[in-house]
Amino acid sequence: MKIMDKKVMHKRFGMGSVIGLKDNKIYVSFGKIFGDKALPYPEVFASDMKMMDEDLQEELMEDIGRRI
Repeated sequence: MKIMDKKVMHKRFGMGSVIGLKDNKIYVSFGKIFGDKALPYPEVFASDMKMMDEDLQEELMEDIGRRI
């Protein structure tokens, strides 16, 4: 799944862009106010964040379902 440079929306930090993915962490840049954040992957997509691309969001939710 290619999620680098894709837009996300986080409940607390707002709009951001994916800047990295390593091990069980996704790195997102939320701009000047919140900066860069490392968040648990893919768990963060189950509750606090979603991909702006609906197809990628659906794919992530399927991945989360397989991991549970």
